[in-house]
Amino acid sequence: MSLDYKLKISIPFENNNQAEIAGNSLRPDPILKADEMTVDFSTDNEKLICYFQGVSDRVIRVAVSNVLDNIKTIIECIEQFEG
Repeated sequence: MSLDYKLKISIPFENNNQAEIAGNSLRPDPILKADEMTVDFSTDNEKLICYFQGVSDRVIRVAVSNVLDNIKTIIECIEQFEG
């Protein structure tokens, strides 16, 4: 299968450390259908960059939704622990 559909999302954080925490928290999560989807995370200063590639727009939409839900939880944890 060819991963023809691509999407890049840049999510701003207050600082580089928070972006790194988010990226490091997301990286270990395995992709359930690795033959249909890839997700790469990187940081650029205070931004978390999420790069999705998939076999269809639907596959990417589901992956983005899951990643955004996880980022919401990460942000809530950062707020709780950093005050």
